Amino acid sequence: MNDSSTTEIRRRGLTLPPQSWLLGAGFLALYLLLDWASYVQPLRHTSITPWNPNTGVVMALLLTRGWRWAPLVAFGIFTGELLTDEGPPPWRVLALTSLYLATVYACAAWALRRRGRERSIETPRTAAWFAGVIAVAGGIAAAGYVGILVSAGQLSTDETWAGIGRYWIGEFNGIIALTPVLLLKVDRAPLWEKIRRHQREFILQALGAVFGVALAFALAAARDVRLFYPLFAPVTWIALRHGVPGAMISVSLIQAALVAALELTPGSIPLFDVQFPLLSLGVTALFLGALATQHDTTLGQMRQQDAALQRSMRFAVAGELASALAHELNQPLTALRSYVRSAELMIEPPAGTDERLAGTLRKAGEQAGRAAAVLQRLREFYQGEAARLEPTDPLMVCARVANALQDRMRRSAVEFQMRGAGLPRVMVDRTQLEIVIHNLLTNSLDAFDALPAGGPRPRCIEVAAQVRGMDVLIRVDDSGPGIGAGLTQRLFEPFVTSKISGMGLGLPLSRSLLRHLGGDLWSEPGRLGGASFVIRLATRPSPQTSL
Repeated sequence: MNDSSTTEIRRRGLTLPPQSWLLGAGFLALYLLLDWASYVQPLRHTSITPWNPNTGVVMALLLTRGWRWAPLVAFGIFTGELLTDEGPPPWRVLALTSLYLATVYACAAWALRRRGRERSIETPRTAAWFAGVIAVAGGIAAAGYVGILVSAGQLSTDETWAGIGRYWIGEFNGIIALTPVLLLKVDRAPLWEKIRRHQREFILQALGAVFGVALAFALAAARDVRLFYPLFAPVTWIALRHGVPGAMISVSLIQAALVAALELTPGSIPLFDVQFPLLSLGVTALFLGALATQHDTTLGQMRQQDAALQRSMRFAVAGELASALAHELNQPLTALRSYVRSAELMIEPPAGTDERLAGTLRKAGEQAGRAAAVLQRLREFYQGEAARLEPTDPLMVCARVANALQDRMRRSAVEFQMRGAGLPRVMVDRTQLEIVIHNLLTNSLDAFDALPAGGPRPRCIEVAAQVRGMDVLIRVDDSGPGIGAGLTQRLFEPFVTSKISGMGLGLPLSRSLLRHLGGDLWSEPGRLGGASFVIRLATRPSPQTSL
C-alpha cells in the first residue's frame, strides 16, 4: 500500500458521512426542544425538573450509535442547561455536570449493548434489564449531579436528598417513556393494514387517550392525586392490544398532557407530587407491553412454523407423487420411444417419404427419452439417492435446453443470447442441471407470454457464464416484467407462485437440486430490467455434495 492510499484511508476515516451530520443535528434539535418544553417547576439554579424526556433522547442515541457519540451528548447537555436554565451555574460547573452525565449514560448504554439490549424491547426479560440498568444509572447520575451542585454551592445541603430523589425519578420517567418509542422500527404497510382492519378499536382507544388528557386537566383543577389512577385503565388496554409501541406512546402522551395541565392550571398541585405515580404508570405499561409483544411474537412464530410444516408436508406429498409418476409413466414412455424408433425405421429409404417426418420423429424420441430421464432423476432425488456426478460443460447443457425450446422462443418472438467461453467443466448430474435450466428458461417464456404483444421493450433472454474462484456462475436474465415485490422474500418457498396455472414447485425444486449437487441458486436485480437468477456450480465435489 502506497502513501497516497494510506492518506486517502485516513481522510475517509476522519470524514463523517452526511447521515451522521444529519443525525447529530437532529439529536441536538430534538434534545433542546424537549429540554425547553419540560423545564417546568425546577429547583432553583438546576435542571432538576419532574420530567426529563430529553434524557430519553440521549439514551436512544447512545443505544443505537454507541459510546462514541458521548461527546455530542455532553455538548447537548451543556448547551441545554446554558440556554434553558434560569440563572444557570457557572460554565465550569455546567461543563463538569455535562461530562459526568454523558459518561454515566454512555456506560449504561454500553452495558445494555453488551447484553444485546440495544434493540426494541420485546420480552419481559429485556424490559427488566432495561428498567434495572436505567434505574441504577439514573440513581448514579442523580447522586453525582446533585453532589457537584452542592459542592459548588448551587444547592444547600438540606436539599441534597430531595434533589437526588426528584432528579432520579425525573430521569427515570423520561427515559422509560421515550427511549422505547425511539428504538422502534415501524413497518408502515402492516401498521396501516392493522389500523384499517380494526378501525373501531382504534377510535375507541383514541377516545380513551382523549379521556386521559381530560382527566389530567381535571386532576390539576381538583388538586386530587387520586384522580391520576384511572389513567391506568386506557394505558393498560392499549398496552395489552398493541404491546410496547402502543404502551409507551400512550404513556408519553399522558405524561406530556399531565405536565402541561399542571403547569397551565393556576393553583394546581406541584408536579413533584405526581412523579411517583407517573413512574408507576411507565413501569407498569412497559412490562405489560413487553408481555403482550412477547405473546404476539410467539403466536406469529407458531403460525410461521405451522405454515412451514404444511409446506413441508405438501412438498413430501409432491415427492411421493413424483415417485409414483416416475414408476407409472416410465413404462409407457419406454414404449413410446420404441414406437417412435420403429416409425423411423419404417420411413427410411427407399420409402421416399417427407424428410421432415424423420426429424420430427427423432425429436419426439429425444423428448420422450428426456422425460423418462427427468422422472427417474426426480425419483432418485426424493428417495435420497446419490447424484450421478460427471464432468460436464455447463454451456453445452444450456445450449441443449435452449435448442429444445427454440420453437417456443420463435413463437413468442424472444431473442436468445448466450455468452461465455473457456469455462472449466463442472461436477454435476447432467439431467438435474437440465431440469434447472429448463425451469428458468420456461419461467421467462411464461412471463413473456403473459405480456401483451408489441410491448415497448424487446423480448430477450440472456445466459452468461463466468468463473469465480473454484465455481462457475451462470446468470439467466430476461427483459420481462420481473419479480413482484410481494414474492421477493418467498420466491423459493414451495407452492408460492404468481402464475394462474402454476404449482410453485419449479424454483424450490431447482434450488434443492443444485444444493444437492453442492451448488446454489439465488435471485439478483436484473441487468435487462426483468428477472435474474444466478446458478453456482462447483468444478470439483464439495463436502456438501451428495455423492
